[in-house]
Amino acid sequence: MKTVKVAVIVTRLDLGGAQEVALETAAGLDPDRFDVRLLAGPGGQLDGEAAQRLGVRFVPVPFMVHPIRPHKDLAALLWLWLYLLRERISVVHTHSSKAGLLGRLAAFLARTDTVVHTVHGWSFNDFQPAPVHAAFVFLERGLALLTRHLVVVAASLRDKGLLLRIGSPHRYTLVRAAVDLQAWRNTPRSKAALKRVLPRVRPRVVGVIANLKPQKAPLDFVRIAAEVCRGRKDVDFIYVGDGPLRPQAQDLAASLGLSGRVHFLGWQREPRLLAAGFDVFLLPSLHEGLPCVFPQVLSLGVPVVASQVDGASEAVKEGVNGFLCQPRDIEAMADRVGRLLDSPALARKLGAGAKKGVDAEFGIAAMLAKTGMVYASQGGMS
Repeated sequence: MKTVKVAVIVTRLDLGGAQEVALETAAGLDPDRFDVRLLAGPGGQLDGEAAQRLGVRFVPVPFMVHPIRPHKDLAALLWLWLYLLRERISVVHTHSSKAGLLGRLAAFLARTDTVVHTVHGWSFNDFQPAPVHAAFVFLERGLALLTRHLVVVAASLRDKGLLLRIGSPHRYTLVRAAVDLQAWRNTPRSKAALKRVLPRVRPRVVGVIANLKPQKAPLDFVRIAAEVCRGRKDVDFIYVGDGPLRPQAQDLAASLGLSGRVHFLGWQREPRLLAAGFDVFLLPSLHEGLPCVFPQVLSLGVPVVASQVDGASEAVKEGVNGFLCQPRDIEAMADRVGRLLDSPALARKLGAGAKKGVDAEFGIAAMLAKTGMVYASQGGMS
């Protein structure tokens, strides 16, 4: 059987769900069917792992950067176009907004047979100014015309895309972003790893694993911590992750008198070991696709309090394994966190629901099988 040449393209291999999915796809697809290369801009935290797992199949893309840089963007587009032509790539699969734009344009110029884009979250959101929102919707509509398959990680993303006339129904396929559920599920609940990092950690812990970017609302995390800590002295809040808003979040915590109560740990080598010590997982995002961290922490048996945005309700079930509140509703999230801390019986009930409620749909094997089917399926371009 002739192998199909595939280029999986992501803007940069930073720590995040889209990047991990791209890496797992490139490393895990059947090599007898697919010859997969992973293309990404240089400088990501996962570059070393990608080079180790993929060898020469990990290809750094010169000039590919996150910010809008017209000269670099044009150079990256030309580089991608020439690479696709030279390597005779049959399938281009893009992840993330910048790679989705440049990768799909390059595939169009190279007349690539099959173009796939995974929507981990749309480039537009409800918190953008109306003209910016309209511009991104217009751009997504245009790019959909160059895309044979729009893969979504949550059904709500498909519904929103169709509502805004982005692509047609037959182009959408639901493929959950995969996580290594087995490793997380087999990790025992313990605060031992937390105590190695924070020897004086308090008995109760509310934590998160996320970038400190506006999307994740880290300042709201601090504000929720202030509400909860006002009435109790037995809880610490822990933020595992890093990003541009870290200094601002630390300053806010200090100004609210939370020094020693809210801890910013940066990225850690084994975040699941720290998460195993969380009593509550708190993610007050403004917008999401469906974060990979939800099934991860749920498989540990940690109840979740999060924003009711996009695909969150497809993993977090109200009153079953956690609670969902409207974005920016600090009081409601603080109330739900406090309720779980005050009621061990409720926390145990939701923790049990969390552990048994994560099914194989979120596993790597399911993602790879469905992705292979998407690559193999046919359908004309619009």
